[in-house]
Amino acid sequence: MNLPLRFFLVLAAFMFAGCESTSFSDRLTAVPPQTQVVDGDVEGVYFAAQKAFKRLDFVLVRSTMGRIEAASSIKTSETFGDSRQTVARVRIIQLEPGKSEVELSLTQEVGSASLGGTRQEALREHSFFQTYFATLQQVWAELAAEKAVEKK
Repeated sequence: MNLPLRFFLVLAAFMFAGCESTSFSDRLTAVPPQTQVVDGDVEGVYFAAQKAFKRLDFVLVRSTMGRIEAASSIKTSETFGDSRQTVARVRIIQLEPGKSEVELSLTQEVGSASLGGTRQEALREHSFFQTYFATLQQVWAELAAEKAVEKK
C-alpha cells in the first residue's frame, strides 16, 4: 500500500469518526420553541410569566400582552476574553377558554474580544427551559392561591 492511499484512509477514518457537536445543517434550521400548557387565561399567564422572569433574575427587555423578551445578566470570562448573555422570548397563546400555551425560545449571545464580534446561537436544549417552566408553574399556583384567599 502506498503512502498517499494510507494517508487518505486515515483521513477518511477521522472524518467518519465524527463528534457530538451540532451539525452545520442543524445550525441553519430554525429551532422550534419549547412549550407548556398552563391552566389560565392569556392575561393572567402573561403576568405570571413576567414575575417568573424577575424571580430568576432576568431583566424584562420588551413586553406586550402575550409576548415577553427578557435577558440574563452578562457573564464575563477574563480567561477566555468573552461575555455571554441568555435572551429568552416567550409567546402566550390562548388554546381554549381557561388554557394557554407558553412558547419559550432561548438565544445565547456571545461577544468575543479575540474574534472582534458577537454571535447569536438559538439553543435547542438548556436547563433553563425546565427551570423557567417550573418557576412559572410555582408563580401561577401562588397567584391562584392569592385569588382564592381574596374571594373568601
